[in-house]
Amino acid sequence: MDTIGLSDLAKQYRATLLDDVMPFWMRYGLGSADGALNNCIDDDGRLKSADRFMWSQGRALWVFSALYNRIEQRQEWLDVAHRVFGYLRNRGRNKHGDWVYHVDGEGNIVEGDTSIYVGGFVLAGLSEYFRATQNQDAAALALDTYDRSLARINAPGSYDIRPYHLPKGMRNLGVRMVFTLYFYELGHTLGRPDIISEAARLGDEILGFIDPTSGLGREFTLLDGNVDDSPLGRVCIPGHVIEGLWFYISTTLADRGDKTTIARCCELIRAHLEAGWDKEHGGVRLAVDATGAGPAAWEKADCKPMWAQMECLVATMLAHQHTGDQWCMEWHERIRNYAYSHYPTPAGDWTQWLGRDNAPIPPFVLPVKDPFHLPRCLMYLTKFAGEG
Repeated sequence: MDTIGLSDLAKQYRATLLDDVMPFWMRYGLGSADGALNNCIDDDGRLKSADRFMWSQGRALWVFSALYNRIEQRQEWLDVAHRVFGYLRNRGRNKHGDWVYHVDGEGNIVEGDTSIYVGGFVLAGLSEYFRATQNQDAAALALDTYDRSLARINAPGSYDIRPYHLPKGMRNLGVRMVFTLYFYELGHTLGRPDIISEAARLGDEILGFIDPTSGLGREFTLLDGNVDDSPLGRVCIPGHVIEGLWFYISTTLADRGDKTTIARCCELIRAHLEAGWDKEHGGVRLAVDATGAGPAAWEKADCKPMWAQMECLVATMLAHQHTGDQWCMEWHERIRNYAYSHYPTPAGDWTQWLGRDNAPIPPFVLPVKDPFHLPRCLMYLTKFAGEG
């Protein structure tokens, strides 16, 4: 696949979003009587299970609301958002008001309040849905979710991070990454500077996960910010670090106009691309050891998740906007060529996981396929490329 200009990139990303990905979800993701999005389907659109994962419902609410807000005001997208919002409002929480992780097709709780990430993704969806509709119930639910999430973030040990586990005495990068962006968006949506300030605080913490020796981000550190040299403590998930960095650049650092820290973050994006890239088979790997001591202590570390490639595409495009450096678009083209050569499927959506040899493998972290990283990143890429 040859290098193409920004205007053509914008056209390609928009066409992938509107002609391939979203028709797949409109065709295969809907139809449930309870209003939920089908989130356990295969690459051909076949339903594998009627189980519902609430973070997938929150993600779907964000995507369909954002399509309406940011791409075109199509009633069909808003109608899906209405349905998913109704499902979340009616079925998504336990008796204490906390968002649950996993229910069956009848709405019975299979796994309860086991992941702070659920609140983050639901919060994102509620915020974007409120922008589209001004629905006051959505605003109230979003603020309640914000209050609960913030209280937990400020109380280490009060939450877990299913589908993974947060070891006692440790903090993780993923929580800072997720809530930096979603607190920021909620604060702007509702006109709440205090919420934006909390987003900035979490964003500032992201750089505290960068190993001072290797320059790579660790997924976990001790609560005081010091590194833990156990195998788990040395895990670096390049896609998470890169995703967190572009969130930080596009929110807190952009608001501050902090060009020095933006430049540092862009160089960190480059370092993580170089560390994560599979030089033999191509693609950004799931995990590496931050010290280079050996294989990462992470399940299927050498696999290539689609979400990581997409986040790297957004990050390199954003880095190019801020720096104009040639490496940004060189890496962008390398990843774009790899992604478009390996992930698209005949049904329109992209497969989620490739093995080390680039052969598709079944989802292994969760039995879930949902519309999130791919359409979200295509929306951002369309916007960034269109801005030149």
